[in-house]
Amino acid sequence: MSDATKRTDFILQELMTNGRVLAEDLSQSLQVNSSTIRRDLEKLERQNLLRRVHGGAIPMDSLSYSTYAEDLTFQKNMSKLTDEKNRIAQEALRLIQPGDTLALSPGTTTTHLARHIRRAQIPNLTVVTNAVNIAMELAQVPGLTLTLTGGFLLPDFFALVGPMAEQSLSQMFVAKAFIGVTGISPKYGLTGPNQLEALTHRVTIQRSQQTIVLADHTKLGNVALHTIAPITAIYSLITDSDASPEILAAFEEASVRVTKV
Repeated sequence: MSDATKRTDFILQELMTNGRVLAEDLSQSLQVNSSTIRRDLEKLERQNLLRRVHGGAIPMDSLSYSTYAEDLTFQKNMSKLTDEKNRIAQEALRLIQPGDTLALSPGTTTTHLARHIRRAQIPNLTVVTNAVNIAMELAQVPGLTLTLTGGFLLPDFFALVGPMAEQSLSQMFVAKAFIGVTGISPKYGLTGPNQLEALTHRVTIQRSQQTIVLADHTKLGNVALHTIAPITAIYSLITDSDASPEILAAFEEASVRVTKV
């Protein structure tokens, strides 16, 4: 990863976490001069990833998405294991080709992937999501066709769920579904804490040719309350380098393609 890309990721993460960045603080944290930070912020503003203000920058959507997320579970989880989630998202981006049709589930790692998609601007993508924040991340990407499902809002993770979401998802097919989960186990498969969200995950998986699970090492071996899908429904798993070799071997024995980054 280039130094410029590392700075960009750091700036965007600071925006998500704090709702604002100051150029002076960025210069000190990243150990670069103020003119480099100014050029970085100007570039990100041209990409519609932030809005410059006196002394720094705020998110493009600071009046809605970031402010609303300030105290939610999503915000707390977004600040955890950011390096690992970012590496997982970068690896997932490599699987996306021009013209692909994708589904992105709600979640923090899939949000990182949405940001990478936004920056990469891969031609002729179609993205389906039941996550309001992911739709906002991708709303202004040139050449990207975006579908947001209807449904009942679970505000903790901006997830649209329930019969309307399931019906919307069941009307479409996608080539690749990128799924974030609370638990993934070789024995019990994919599981989650919320029944409604588990059901929308299930429909998304059923309507995709390939299901790619994005899960950091803390999710591996976990079993939550509600079943989403058996491990046989999964095409591949992307996780981080702290994952246990033993549990990864168990996934591979279950015919899951495992990538560790």
